[in-house]
Amino acid sequence: MVQDVELPTIDARKSTGLVVLGLGAYFAYLYHLGFGEVTASLAQVNLAIFSLAFLLSLLDVVFNALAWKTVVQELNYRISLRDVFFIYMSSIFLNNLIPSGSVSGETARLYFLNKIAGNARLDSSTASVAATRIITAIPFVLGMSLGLGYLILCYEVPSWALTTCFSMIFLMVSVGALFVGVCFSENWLQSAVNVVIDKVEWIFHKSVNRNFYCGITRQFQQSMLLLRNRNGPLIISSFWAFAGWLSLNLVAFAAFQSLGVEVPIFAIFAVYSVILVFQTLPLILPGGLGIVDILMTALFTAVGVSLHDAAAVTILARVAQLWFHTMLGGICTAYLLRKVGKNEIKRGVSTIPVSGP
Repeated sequence: MVQDVELPTIDARKSTGLVVLGLGAYFAYLYHLGFGEVTASLAQVNLAIFSLAFLLSLLDVVFNALAWKTVVQELNYRISLRDVFFIYMSSIFLNNLIPSGSVSGETARLYFLNKIAGNARLDSSTASVAATRIITAIPFVLGMSLGLGYLILCYEVPSWALTTCFSMIFLMVSVGALFVGVCFSENWLQSAVNVVIDKVEWIFHKSVNRNFYCGITRQFQQSMLLLRNRNGPLIISSFWAFAGWLSLNLVAFAAFQSLGVEVPIFAIFAVYSVILVFQTLPLILPGGLGIVDILMTALFTAVGVSLHDAAAVTILARVAQLWFHTMLGGICTAYLLRKVGKNEIKRGVSTIPVSGP
């Protein structure tokens, strides 16, 4: 059962406008803090140390790509790590430019997996993405819990910061538990599918092939149960997910080190976990631009970093992740689209019958 998934399209005009709006909000915030002081902090950066942030940022994607590839292989897809890496970068690119709570990026992963691996089934490819989301969420919950415990024991953190952290833990655990329940409970998932179909039929006044989508749902759950029963690959995938999570946190650590500012790694765990949850929310601004930057600066200040150093580290960390990933992800998306086009041309040529003399 092969289904086509459409690649999300970027409204360049809308995305550009939202990026300008987000940058405007953050520049207004920096103006309030004092451009001169923030610039003075940035002037102290050690570029050799800061360059490590870009390497760690790349390793984060490589490790997460390995986590996904491990799951994909268990579902009998044959695809190179290079292509998986490019697909992951493309998903980040689309997530950063289309505010949709990561839906656009996950759709891109399904689209390119289908086009490049060939004969991908929607149920199994969706199961691979869902399983990876569950696996990669585990280190964030653990890291946030460790970081928050450290802050409570060792810092006098403002109540608003603790409330924000606790709220993010509660949100992530609640959504994660619901997501796992839906993925593995046949009754929950079938009920959710039927509710969605009912709403679609009511809104668009069109009949939907309920049996078709319920069949996909059953096959999706079969793939999820298959993965759940294979402990070895899940352990390996979890290892890569933890490595990716650690690399992500070390980006901020490298940024702090490049400015000569000492911050405990556990404090970064807490702050970064909150930030990553915010980035996955369907915020209006691409990549949470402006909102996430201000929150990151405020949270680093709450754990004892001076205001201007916190703003400088936020800028450096976002350059190494948001902007670097977006630029590289755009290049990877262009490469993948070109590769998909060539593959489709080859498949089209191979199906043309050749007549004898």
